[in-house]
Amino acid sequence: MRFGMFERVRFEVMPIDLTAPRPNQTTDAQALRLVASMPDPHAGAFESAYEAAWLPVFRFALAWTNDWAAAEDLAQEAFLRLWDRRARVDWSTPVLPWLLVTTRRNATDRFRRLRRALAHREPIAVAPGSDARIEWLDLRASFGVLSALERSALVLTALEDLAAAEAGAILGIAANAVRSAASRGRRKLKVQR
Repeated sequence: MRFGMFERVRFEVMPIDLTAPRPNQTTDAQALRLVASMPDPHAGAFESAYEAAWLPVFRFALAWTNDWAAAEDLAQEAFLRLWDRRARVDWSTPVLPWLLVTTRRNATDRFRRLRRALAHREPIAVAPGSDARIEWLDLRASFGVLSALERSALVLTALEDLAAAEAGAILGIAANAVRSAASRGRRKLKVQR
């Protein structure tokens, strides 16, 4: 019988051969334990990279998202991806640029998904002045007036002390655009004071 373009598929139950040899669970489990107990040759390099790069990656993610929990998630996700690639990574070169590019891409993907999700909902109602009395204590409130690009440019150039060309390579933009974004961010922060 045909339904549109597709034919109806008929399934048959195949008999199971009970006389076939079964896998030996004790031997298989011993092999798995042996593999699990072998040291990972890249674990030490990963640990060193993690200790050296966690704070810069977290700062960059915080500048990009302006949210502490989201920044932790993005930094952890970048390091998880590095762990997955640990056998293919050239550990003699710095991994920080790769981690920062990965963090930027992950943040951009999250923003796109969030924008798509919010496009189908009504605007969120916010109570006016709900946190107004403590906003001056919160650095995130100051950074809230900046765009993600301005925050990222400021963090990379001012806190991480990268050249505009290096920051541009991480952000995927030209060095002049990094300088311009950092300058705009500084002006906005001065106006807010």
